[in-house]
Amino acid sequence: MKKLTIITSIILVFLMAFTGCAKKEDFAIKVNDKLIPKKIYEDKLTAYKEYLEKQGLDFNSEQGKATLENIKNEVLEGLIGAELIDQEIAKNNWDLKDPEVLQQVEDLKSQLPDKDFQKWLDEQAMTEDEITEYFAFTHNTTKDVTVTEQEIKHYFDSNYARYGGQDEQVKARHILLATEEEALEVIQELNAGKDFTELAKKKSIETAAQTTGGDLGYFTRGQMLPAFEEAAFSQEVGKISEKPIKTEWGFHVIQVEDHKEAVKPDFEKAKENVKEDTLAYAKNQKIQSYYLKLRQEAKIEYSEELKPKTS
Repeated sequence: MKKLTIITSIILVFLMAFTGCAKKEDFAIKVNDKLIPKKIYEDKLTAYKEYLEKQGLDFNSEQGKATLENIKNEVLEGLIGAELIDQEIAKNNWDLKDPEVLQQVEDLKSQLPDKDFQKWLDEQAMTEDEITEYFAFTHNTTKDVTVTEQEIKHYFDSNYARYGGQDEQVKARHILLATEEEALEVIQELNAGKDFTELAKKKSIETAAQTTGGDLGYFTRGQMLPAFEEAAFSQEVGKISEKPIKTEWGFHVIQVEDHKEAVKPDFEKAKENVKEDTLAYAKNQKIQSYYLKLRQEAKIEYSEELKPKTS
């Protein structure tokens, strides 16, 4: 399902709309002199809202109101993306019936959990033609993409946990205090034999500490604030911070409970999978850069009431 998630997320960025003809007075947006009807924008917005409501979002709540503004912008960007793709296909005369394009459509159908393609299309407010155009666009913009041995190895080194390896991990607890003085007092109490968990529940200003006792579980590099991470990964197992660690949240006292070193899998055994993933990553980068250029060069005009708000 990882592949399906990647495909659908990319598709949704570009294909929130299906273009048509519009009169000047009732257009939603104009893309390189092509008018997109307001009704299509409204239909797409309604479909998107209904989909999110089925997922439990209440548009009358504060979160729902904020989300509505975001999805309005997403629908507008989708209208632009769909039209730019359509125009690029027409300009280059790309074949929508190319066997490789049609196969990608079939692959997508086979990956859907309930195999109900039409239901999925309805939920995403899309059509099969849009999906076919998307795959024609991605196929033709990436068919010349290749990857080198060096790129494959670099991708492996950056993502080896995906191939049976394990990132370096630390298991730690912390007590968060508002001032350095308070943190120093806690360190003294801990050194005198006080229980770390109980002190965290009693003195930490982190709300969750009252139930977790400051337990952060295992975490890898890149998950915590830099200063906190540096201290936790360099601290000996079983030891308590010699001095408070300052971050934007306050002053931390850390106790490291375990430290697992990184474990790299056998590159040669994973190489074929790594090559496939590296190529997919490279193609995705090419799709994004190709589309970004189209978007930057496009002439876009919004109807008065749909102009994006600027801060």
